[in-house]
Amino acid sequence: MGVAETYLDLDILINGGMDALILTLTSRLIRLPVRPSRILAGVLLGEIPVLLACYSASPWTTLSKWVIPFLMVGVTFTARRPYTFFKAMVGFWLLSAGLGGFVYAVWGWVQFDNGLGSELFSLALKNLWVLPLGALMWWFLQRLWLRWQERNAVLEQVIYDLEIDFGGEGRGVVCIKALLDTGNHLRDPLNGLPVILLEEEVAVASLPDNVRSFLNIPWNDYADPWPLLWKLNPSLVKRLVFIPFQAIDRQSWLMGIRPERVTCFDKKGSRQIKATVALVKQVLSSEGEYQALIHPEHVQKGGDE
Repeated sequence: MGVAETYLDLDILINGGMDALILTLTSRLIRLPVRPSRILAGVLLGEIPVLLACYSASPWTTLSKWVIPFLMVGVTFTARRPYTFFKAMVGFWLLSAGLGGFVYAVWGWVQFDNGLGSELFSLALKNLWVLPLGALMWWFLQRLWLRWQERNAVLEQVIYDLEIDFGGEGRGVVCIKALLDTGNHLRDPLNGLPVILLEEEVAVASLPDNVRSFLNIPWNDYADPWPLLWKLNPSLVKRLVFIPFQAIDRQSWLMGIRPERVTCFDKKGSRQIKATVALVKQVLSSEGEYQALIHPEHVQKGGDE
């Protein structure tokens, strides 16, 4: 029996590169925002089975190959609902199976390591059931995947990439996806600019310190927050605005921020748009497909008009 010689550093490099590629492709295909640091965390988790294969017994290696993919997807994608996690998991499995099978086939075709091994690869009657089961699973998952992709194709027509510069020192720019909301008729009450609704959780880290400090004050407990702003920090009057809107049982307010710059990216390129950004506490998309709602005027007119 021959002895197979492997290099741990090479195995880790190849496995990490493939994991990073699959996680990145998954995020692109199902339009889930992801940070490079989260991809790195997922890749590091994916190295655990490689290390166990070298230094541990077979049962632990087998168990890790089943458990680690769930942990990788959970760490990489901030899934707010089980459905989103399931969608990311299906995408990860499909890409892993497709890319893994392709690499395995190419490895044999070019006769690396004397082909696919010294033993003959064959199917017996006792394990022939694997073929129809695998085909059925692949058919079901790819149909599910196609349905998601059709929905993504529709969303691509009404989702825009925005870059908002709030003017914070070194961290004032936030890049998000915004959905065209034809029911958004909000305007800045002082200058008349159309309003972009943005999730507060997404924006808070990019806000200037003085704006973030005022945000922590329970200003929305006041029937009219304008006197509070004049009293606590008059210098913010040029940056902040309170936008009235009608709630179910009463009139309420949204805190608006006048950013330094808003850039909208679409298929035609990039353009500057004039807008006031209003912060909302609720999550706008439970699946994380967008984090803001853009005013129709920004799309209809475009540019600086």
